[in-house]
Amino acid sequence: MLEASFISSKAPISVAVLGAGHRGRAYAEQMAASARFQVTAVAESDPERRSAFAEQHQIDRARVFESAEELLALPPVADLIVVALMDQLHVGAAVSALRSGYHVLLEKPMATTLEDCELIERTQRETGRTLMVCHVLRYHLVNQKVKELLDEGAIGQIVTIDHVEALDPVFFASMFVRGQWNNEQTSTFFLMAKCCHDIDLISWFAGEKCRRVSSFGSLSYFTRECEPPGATDRCTQGCLAEPSCPYSALKIHLSGAGSHNPSIQYPDSASDVDAHRVYNSSLGCGNSRKEILHALETGPYGRCVYRSDNDAVDRQVVSLEYDHGIVATFTVTAFNASINQRFTRIHGTGGVITCDYKGNWIEVRKFPKNTFERIELPAIQAGHGGADQLIIKALAGSFDPEGGDPLTSAARSLETHRIVFAAEEARKSGRVVALN
Repeated sequence: MLEASFISSKAPISVAVLGAGHRGRAYAEQMAASARFQVTAVAESDPERRSAFAEQHQIDRARVFESAEELLALPPVADLIVVALMDQLHVGAAVSALRSGYHVLLEKPMATTLEDCELIERTQRETGRTLMVCHVLRYHLVNQKVKELLDEGAIGQIVTIDHVEALDPVFFASMFVRGQWNNEQTSTFFLMAKCCHDIDLISWFAGEKCRRVSSFGSLSYFTRECEPPGATDRCTQGCLAEPSCPYSALKIHLSGAGSHNPSIQYPDSASDVDAHRVYNSSLGCGNSRKEILHALETGPYGRCVYRSDNDAVDRQVVSLEYDHGIVATFTVTAFNASINQRFTRIHGTGGVITCDYKGNWIEVRKFPKNTFERIELPAIQAGHGGADQLIIKALAGSFDPEGGDPLTSAARSLETHRIVFAAEEARKSGRVVALN
């Protein structure tokens, strides 16, 4: 097994994956493509996913486990563990893995309470193991270049940062109205589940400590007050609005017509040619029409989006104040015309930077001469615009003598998680929250 210090050996680092869902599979595939890693163990409760994952990576049957607890109860079976479980399970798995001697790649968010995030960071310090949090936005080529420009002083001193995440509404409805992240009591609040890496990105760009935060947001559309005439509890119950409803579970899961843009990346596949097949992976059933209909008649994904038990906000704005006067806003909305998109605009004393992550371009305007430069970056055909690939490359580099502290270390991630918890406190209390 690896020592706590960085290593110079180029021997493959053995990897155990906890959770063979979308994120676990995505990271494992990137690791399998790297000469530095070898996926040698998996823990997954779903038998079909477990079997498919083990077969894909040719894992010995002795290292295929039905639960993370079963794997972690044994002496270490690998050098590094990928924690890609549901959010509320992160703390137990990460802490246990660190104490058992594993290095850890931890999917965001770190955990669902501030105390648990602090426990993970403290355990990482005490054990001396490497822990990297998957804030993939820092590793996107566009963001890497923007950070380089900011550090070079390309637009002078930063004054304001505006960052927007605009979601496809059908994607939002599937994940945060009907899906596993729809209710804070069973997962975590929306800003943490979906946007903690956006807050992390803003803070990375600012390069300073956040002083104060305020936030406004609500669940205002996916409620009973907005249901159309003739709505029923389920789309399968003869709902009069179903034929024209963009959120019809019958369209989404039986015809693939649910998305405004069928090229969007959906949460359970890196390939999304067949939108309904991708969405159906969340149903936990077979692919026959009879099985799908039964799942929609009995499970959460067949519920009317206006009559679910969701409490995830469908719009939110966060305002942040940093040291030396930098102010920033983050806007997230469930209502975008087409695909999931992010936009960033940064104003400085000497210019403005604007960037688009789907188009992979950056525009830099400088004043007073009003010069203009457009920077086109190569598109990488991998998850999160290539960021999944680059975070694994960075993880491999962190084990080299010159690797240094990971860009998204436990300590850095804890700092930005504090901001997210403060923002949610501000939203719920209606006041400005100061951070120590």
